Amino acid sequence: MNISLLPVADAVAALRAFDGVEVAGLSETDLLTVRDAVARLQRVVEVPAAVVAGEIARRSAPDVGTGLARRHGHRNPVQMVAHGTGGSRAGAHDLIAAGELVGPPGTGRHPCVAEAFSAGDLSAAKVSLLARTLDQLAGDGDVAVPRAEIERRLVAKARRVSLEELRKACAQVVARWNLDRTAEREARMRSERYLALTEQADGMVRVSGLLDPASAAPVIAWLDAQVRDGFARKRDGGDTSKDPREAGWLRVDALAGLARHGSRCDAPGTGVSTTVVVRLSEEALGTGLGLGECDQLSTPLTAGQLRRMAVDAEVIPAVLGGESLPLDLGRGRRYFTRAQRIALVERDGGCAFCHAPAAWCDAHHVDEWKAKRGRTDLDRGVLLCTRCHHRIHDDGWEVKVTRDRVWFVPPPDVDLAREPRLGGRGALELAA
Repeated sequence: MNISLLPVADAVAALRAFDGVEVAGLSETDLLTVRDAVARLQRVVEVPAAVVAGEIARRSAPDVGTGLARRHGHRNPVQMVAHGTGGSRAGAHDLIAAGELVGPPGTGRHPCVAEAFSAGDLSAAKVSLLARTLDQLAGDGDVAVPRAEIERRLVAKARRVSLEELRKACAQVVARWNLDRTAEREARMRSERYLALTEQADGMVRVSGLLDPASAAPVIAWLDAQVRDGFARKRDGGDTSKDPREAGWLRVDALAGLARHGSRCDAPGTGVSTTVVVRLSEEALGTGLGLGECDQLSTPLTAGQLRRMAVDAEVIPAVLGGESLPLDLGRGRRYFTRAQRIALVERDGGCAFCHAPAAWCDAHHVDEWKAKRGRTDLDRGVLLCTRCHHRIHDDGWEVKVTRDRVWFVPPPDVDLAREPRLGGRGALELAA
C-alpha cells in the first residue's frame, strides 16, 4: 500500500482554526470539537505508521534470512517498531497487525476492517482485536450469519463502542461461532487449573495460579461480595478515605477468614450474601447443547458446563423461557428482590451505562422511590454501579426502560438533540 498523507492533511486542516488557542479558554462545545478532531488525527496518522510497521514485519520474517529487525539489533519486529515509536510492545503489535491488513481496496484477509482503518474510522488497537477475532472464525461456524456479515457488523459496532466493550462483543462472537471448540477449551482449561503459594525471602507469600471459569465464578462472586460489604461498612462508619490498595486488602482478609472458618466448619459465616447465577435457555438446559452465561464471567460457557454448575445448590439457574417468579411489586416493597435483580441482570448484563460486572452493581429505581413515588417493578428498575448511579442523577441523564431494553437520554448540554443511547446488553449486540 502506498503512503498517503492526504487524510493527515485533512485532519490537520480541521484543527487549523484552533491553532494557537489556549485550551483552558475553550468552551465545552469547542473542547469536544477539538477532542474529536485530535482523535481523528491520531487515527489517520496510525495508518502510515501501520503500513511501515507491516513492511518491517514482512522484511523481518524468518523466511527472508537475517531479517531487518535482527540486522538492526532488535530481537523481533515488534521490538523494533516499539523502539521507533517510543511506545509499548502491545502498541507495536497492534500497528503490525493493522499494517498486515491494509492493501488495495477489497483485498486482504478482512477487507471491511482494512477499509475502515484506512478511512481513519478505527484505531490500530481495535483493528488488531478485530483481526484476531475474525481469524478465529474457522469453517462455516455454528451460527446462521456468514463470516462476511459478521465482519461488517463487528466493524459497525467498533465504530460506536469503546475498545473494552468491543472485546466483550468479540468474545461473544468467537464463542458462538466455534461452539465445538468452546467445549474443548473448557476441558483444556479445567485440566490446566492450578494454585501455588510460594514463600519469599522476606516472609511474604506469593499466590499465583489459573482457575477455569467454573471454578472462578463462585470465587469471584464471593470475593466481590466481601469487598462490597467492606466498603459499605466503611461508608456507614463515616470513613471517606481512599486507598487504591484497599480492595486487595479486603480480598486477602476475606480469604484468610474463609480458611479460618473452614478449619472450624461449625463457626458462622460472614453473613454477606453471595450469589452465582448461570443463564441459559430452557432448550439448552434440557439438551445440554448451546451456550449460556455466568454473571461473574464475560466469556460464554457451554450449556453442559452450566448444567453441571447448576447442580450446586448455591448456584441459581436463570432459565429463559420457563416460568418466572413474581417480579413486579409496585410500591409494596422499597428494595428490589433477589429474583428481580436476577431479571435485571438478564436485561442489563451488568451496569447498564458502563457495562461494569453485575457483581459491582445495585438495582436502582428509575423514579426515586420516596421523592417521586417510584415503583419497584422491572420496567422501573435499572442495574447501575455506584459511580454511574451518581453520574446519571448528578448530571441530569434520563433513563427509559422496558422489560428488554434500557436507554439513556443525555442532558441538553451533552447532546442538544437528546438522542437516546442504548444501554445494557443491547448496546453490545451486533446489529443486523
